[in-house]
Amino acid sequence: MQNIDLELEKLEDDLEQPLKSYLATSPRSEDTQQLLISLQDSFDQLKPSEFDFEQETEPSKPSLIKQCLNQFSSYHWAYWLISLLIFAMLTVISSGSMESDSLFPIVVPIYLLFGVLYSYKTWNKEMRMVESITPFPPALLLLSKLLVVLVMNIGLALLSTLYIVKDNTMINPATFLLHWFAPLLFLTGLLAFVLFHKGVIAGFIAALIGWVLTFLVLPYSVYAISGEAFQQNILFIISYLTILSLGVGMLFLSYRKSLRLSYL
Repeated sequence: MQNIDLELEKLEDDLEQPLKSYLATSPRSEDTQQLLISLQDSFDQLKPSEFDFEQETEPSKPSLIKQCLNQFSSYHWAYWLISLLIFAMLTVISSGSMESDSLFPIVVPIYLLFGVLYSYKTWNKEMRMVESITPFPPALLLLSKLLVVLVMNIGLALLSTLYIVKDNTMINPATFLLHWFAPLLFLTGLLAFVLFHKGVIAGFIAALIGWVLTFLVLPYSVYAISGEAFQQNILFIISYLTILSLGVGMLFLSYRKSLRLSYL
């Protein structure tokens, strides 16, 4: 038994020195400070790269034109087909009528409102929540949808106008163009302006009231003021140029308002 104890003591003495080299001691404050000083040069080299990274990842300003181009693909092909059929039918009806300028300007703005209602399906609460986390302002996204519908209506209406004035020589091309173009821009600007300030429902109500004022109240007022055809034409031209300017102005104000809105 004593021999075993002696051997164990001898073994401990033999391993004491080798094992000391493997034992880890707690770092001293002096060691930590020395390590930080040695790494300071490496930290200084990383600072410029961090600054450059922040500059490169800064989000670019939203582009309305680019977003409008992206919105064209969101409309189903059936919508474009229905639009073509409606304008084709409207063109055929208007070109064979002696009073085609009284029907065409009335229907074109109404179809604009239907086109906006078609895109209303993406204005639900869930979609706005998804759009609110994107870098593109949701209100500006909504304005791009309105402009897509407006441009589509203008393009199809221009094609219809070319056919109607060519087929019906009794129509003055400039007057006919002004009679549908001015109300179209006016109602679009009115819809966008009220929508961004008072909400979607108020915007549609304002657009419908604007349609009534344009095609019922305005003609009645012009006929009541003057009985001569020449004076009536002058008053109509001045009135339509006025609402055209109002429409462009409201669209511009709506664009500026949409940049500051984060939700609707």
